[in-house]
Amino acid sequence: MSAVIKSLLLVAVVGTFTIAGGDMGELSDQPEATCKKDDIYIDYKSKLMWQDAPYGDAEDGAYKHNRSSGKAGRWKYAQNYCDDLEYAGFSDWRLPKVAELTDLYNKKLNLKNNIDMDFWTSTPSKGNTYYSVYAVIEGQPYAHKRSDTQYIRCVRCLGDI
Repeated sequence: MSAVIKSLLLVAVVGTFTIAGGDMGELSDQPEATCKKDDIYIDYKSKLMWQDAPYGDAEDGAYKHNRSSGKAGRWKYAQNYCDDLEYAGFSDWRLPKVAELTDLYNKKLNLKNNIDMDFWTSTPSKGNTYYSVYAVIEGQPYAHKRSDTQYIRCVRCLGDI
């Protein structure tokens, strides 16, 4: 059995993967078996793995009431959320840069769990603001106050693959 087929079989057993950029090749950082419930999106061209978890009532309530809960919150909460995240067998998640998140949405990729809202980035804007990226309009960045509540999508680098 070829290495690619073995990798595909591993993916089918271990978790849900969506892949952009062609041939998957061999997985160098294979997630642990505990990630069965964890959805991720892998973009091999940019060498990034994205958290692709569902958004629910906790996030909707936080967003609507300017609070922090789950995968939505103020900027510092979002930064800490990604820094502390243990997901899909990895602990090196971070808040994405504005260019990374803009690129993700400009590619019109089919994330499994997406909502048409703003997502925080780690990129500062003028004053005490940071950029968020609006997913609907092809990844349009906007500056927001750190005290605003936005949604969160974490990312990690795949390294050399």
